[in-house]
Amino acid sequence: MNAKRILIIGGTGFIGGNLVRFLSEQGETVIVVHRKDSRLEHLQGLSYQAAEGDITDRLSIQHVVHHMAAENDIMINLASCDLPGKRYRTVREQVNVDGAALVASIARKKKMRLVHISSSMAVGFPDNGVIADEAFTFNGYDHHYAVTKYRGECSVMEEIHKGLDAVIAIPCSTVGPHGMKREQKQMFQGIKKNALWYYPPGGLCLTCSDDLVRGIMLCCTKGATGQRYILGGMNITYKEYLSEIAQCLHAAAPSIGIPSLVVHAYGRAMDVLAHCIHKDVGVSREIALLVVKKLYYSSECAIKELGYSITHWRETIRQTVGWLQTNNEL
Repeated sequence: MNAKRILIIGGTGFIGGNLVRFLSEQGETVIVVHRKDSRLEHLQGLSYQAAEGDITDRLSIQHVVHHMAAENDIMINLASCDLPGKRYRTVREQVNVDGAALVASIARKKKMRLVHISSSMAVGFPDNGVIADEAFTFNGYDHHYAVTKYRGECSVMEEIHKGLDAVIAIPCSTVGPHGMKREQKQMFQGIKKNALWYYPPGGLCLTCSDDLVRGIMLCCTKGATGQRYILGGMNITYKEYLSEIAQCLHAAAPSIGIPSLVVHAYGRAMDVLAHCIHKDVGVSREIALLVVKKLYYSSECAIKELGYSITHWRETIRQTVGWLQTNNEL
């Protein structure tokens, strides 16, 4: 793929940083489009070209694509706003919906291949005992972030119907080295300090960041136009997840299971508190929804059509813990 340039929008975060790292090591020509105030520490020491642009600013994105990309180059849109709370509703709409539509439109007109990075929440929220695939009927209308990611996919599909060459990649719950979000690291840190005693009743599709990065590149090279590909991992309960982290850290595993009703009640109470004090408190009814259900997803389509592979969940946790320890983040 070395003859093509790869333009990445939203390449400064956890997944973007790992993707740029992988492409840099492969000798690819990478252009990272970032906001003026973006933090670039995840990209330190990597080979890439930087270009300032904001997905909420049509002219800035058009300028970057016009001057730095060419027909048949690849564009990867990782830009996303998952900040919780009502005060970020407008930003989530601007980035996840309007921004997705803008990038897709520009890619079509430039005749570039687009890989749009969505979210498992845009697939929907399967009931316990159900493993959702790409054909699952979206049902997440009570979760604003999920709705915006779903609508973003719809915007991309509209451009595909107009002739855009695009693939939609759908990550699940991803962990690994180089820049995990603070909330993710706090879970590891809390277990190390023996400060996390409880576990929620739900489950997650735990994905290795290396697998996801390779999956995104498989979408670039092998993905069928118009196809959605879930790039997930293995489905495990939160109890299994937290217990394995504890074992790797030689710490006490959380032993108190919280009933779903308690989690829901706590989430609703935090919504009331946030409304009263006019400030987000970090926990909400939407977040409670995510941890009480076993949100399991299938990557069989990507495995069969792309050759996607999945690292065992225990190894994923071991690798993550090892990196965090080596880099003094635990």
